[in-house]
Amino acid sequence: MSSDSVGLLSSPERSSSPSSLDHIDDNDYLISTATTTQIFNDYTGTILQQPRSPGKRQLTIEESLITTNDPKRLCNSNFREQIDLNLISSTSLNTPLSSSNSIDSLSIPSSPVTPPLSADVINWLSVFLAMSNDDRSRATEALIRTCSTNTLQLNHIKNQIEPYFQRDFIRDLPRELALHVLKYLPASDVARASRTCRAWYETCNDILLWKRLCQTQSIPLKQLPTIFDDTIDNQWKRSYTCHKHLEYVWQHGEPLPEPLVLRGHEDFVITCLQFDGKRIVSGSDDNSLKIWSVATGQCEQTLVGHNGGVWCSEMTDDLIVSGSTDRTIRVWNINTGICQHVLYGHTSTVRCLALHGDIVVSGSRDATVRVWNIRTGERLHMLSGHTAAVRCVCYNGKYVVSGAYDHTIRVWLPDQERCVHTLEGHTNRVYSLVFDGKHIVSGSLDCMIRVWDVEQGTCIHQLTGHLSLTSGMQLRGNILVSGNADSTVKIWNIDSGKCLHTLAGRNKHASAVTWVQVVLNYVVSSGDDGTVKLWDLETGDFIRNLVALESTGNGGVVWRIKCTDSALVCAAGSRNSTEDTKVIMLDFDRTTICS
Repeated sequence: MSSDSVGLLSSPERSSSPSSLDHIDDNDYLISTATTTQIFNDYTGTILQQPRSPGKRQLTIEESLITTNDPKRLCNSNFREQIDLNLISSTSLNTPLSSSNSIDSLSIPSSPVTPPLSADVINWLSVFLAMSNDDRSRATEALIRTCSTNTLQLNHIKNQIEPYFQRDFIRDLPRELALHVLKYLPASDVARASRTCRAWYETCNDILLWKRLCQTQSIPLKQLPTIFDDTIDNQWKRSYTCHKHLEYVWQHGEPLPEPLVLRGHEDFVITCLQFDGKRIVSGSDDNSLKIWSVATGQCEQTLVGHNGGVWCSEMTDDLIVSGSTDRTIRVWNINTGICQHVLYGHTSTVRCLALHGDIVVSGSRDATVRVWNIRTGERLHMLSGHTAAVRCVCYNGKYVVSGAYDHTIRVWLPDQERCVHTLEGHTNRVYSLVFDGKHIVSGSLDCMIRVWDVEQGTCIHQLTGHLSLTSGMQLRGNILVSGNADSTVKIWNIDSGKCLHTLAGRNKHASAVTWVQVVLNYVVSSGDDGTVKLWDLETGDFIRNLVALESTGNGGVVWRIKCTDSALVCAAGSRNSTEDTKVIMLDFDRTTICS
């Protein structure tokens, strides 16, 4: 596990040595009444040493995953309060001590007993207590100056005064303000702070605090049983712990998860791939689709009905939509495998699909874009305007965006069947699109990537650097990841138009990059060289190979990949029969308890 998560699961009593405070008896330190002479007998005695935290060392992964929910260590401030005196009045002095002439909160150790103060000191003290506040301040300054030549005396004064200025702000602040302060810390620092003492542990373990920390990192609440259920009560902190463990396994987990290998399309090419965490759907140019169960590793259904190769697919919780070279779109029930609708209308190969809710948008080599309702099978709209095959489409519920071999991108309002923008600038075929509702990013055979404003219909940036066709892209916020046939992956900032990293070097793909995915803080890329590689999204550094086919470098190819936060699925095979066509799955989740 990364060092950021060390201490996340440890509660205060799990420190390297037991606390000396656990066995303190309050009665040993609390004195209800005392004379001034007795007070200063102790005051001039042995210096009270504040407890120190035991020396800390870097925890191992296993130690960092141990916790308890009943911390017992006391705060230092709690300890001081237990041994501080309340107002103590004296009856042995001629001058009575009023509320303004009292000795507040003097720390009285129970032992050892020291000789009584001399009469001169007691007389000096009575004079001091009778002074005004201003005179006391001047007398204190004069005393310190008098002691300035004696280092031991100054050190003694320092040791006596210093504890009174050490405030535990987390404990002393109202809980709401303490939580407000803590929410500005990274989750890893909150986890470390929780190991300080009992009061900090209870405050740092607040459910709403951890909920906010998880939401800032887009970490979902984990509902499934985990290996941490018995050790972490806070469900949001538990979700964060599982997330950090998952990041560690992606990057460092050894050995790599045992791959689940699914065979079934013989020697045909797998052209499209879908994955929702429970099922895998693979489409092939053998005219069929297969539904695979992640839990059993078995083929649940084989969807047969197309009369040509399947080129594209989409899926919902209960339906699969597929487009084929037979010019039709089919809607299948994912549970029964029954074809519920056959959507006719296109006059050539259905090349691409985009799904939003119950609406699917299809692009075809007949140069049209069509909009369908997958529940009813009804064709809603036909969008005409392109003059060549439509290669890619996107839909966000408002705009349809289509890219075509006529070198243009068109933005449509489907309800009005109207093209609102024709985006011109590419000098060759448009092969890939991503759309986040505000920005359109297009990749073309002209080696260029362009960023467009969907409302204005203008080109914001032209991203140059690739040397060939951009085969796949993914957009997360303002960070774009692009994979190219020039064997490189690039990371861009679309706000500035700058290339942040080029994922190349001696560990780059040996041939064309076929697909890219962003998962957690990593980039996953597949290549025509038969490998799947993992890269750091922040730094662009190569981390390791996740998949390397036996025929790597000898015809093996990974055509498609799909990722969730916890798993990788890839479609692999070869161009020369040196590798069987198969679907490979790696599961990186080692915290979920399977029922």
